[in-house]
Amino acid sequence: MLNGLLMVNVAYIRRWREDVTACLDRLLPGFEVRFGYPPGRHTVGGPAGEEELASLAGMRLPGDLLVWYRQVREASLPDVGNGYFIDEPGLVARREVTAIRGSFTADVVVFASDGGGTLFAVDAVTGSPVYRLPAGEIVAGVYRSDDPRFDVVAGNLAGFLDRLRDTVERFATMGVVGDL
Repeated sequence: MLNGLLMVNVAYIRRWREDVTACLDRLLPGFEVRFGYPPGRHTVGGPAGEEELASLAGMRLPGDLLVWYRQVREASLPDVGNGYFIDEPGLVARREVTAIRGSFTADVVVFASDGGGTLFAVDAVTGSPVYRLPAGEIVAGVYRSDDPRFDVVAGNLAGFLDRLRDTVERFATMGVVGDL
């Protein structure tokens, strides 16, 4: 959120989905020839169901993330780099990490991951920023790490989604993935 305004809205999500789907449409047809193995199942799903959204009811959830889940249940991009996954609501509700301490201190909602064990979390109260949580210590729901990759990756959910879209685009075009 910026000054109380949601950055992620239905039009933004529709455009994001179209952009990522177009990249996947370019990437997947020749994927096996290009990379030497068949692609996994890549999806940008439809809206989460009411029961799934209800699983989030007891959580502090930023408005942008709730808007996202009302339009996209999950995104699975297993072959873009090590893979990127925006979790479905049930998994978000079951995530162990609820706070971060150390270089940053915040209550968080973990909503995404990559195939290398890194989690992505958004501040549960303000919805910004988005943190990258590489493998670290988790005790009683609190994440701690001295890894220099434990950092802010985007100012908000829209910034994270923009970076993810750009990562998919770069991978579809050049076969290389940047650091997210």
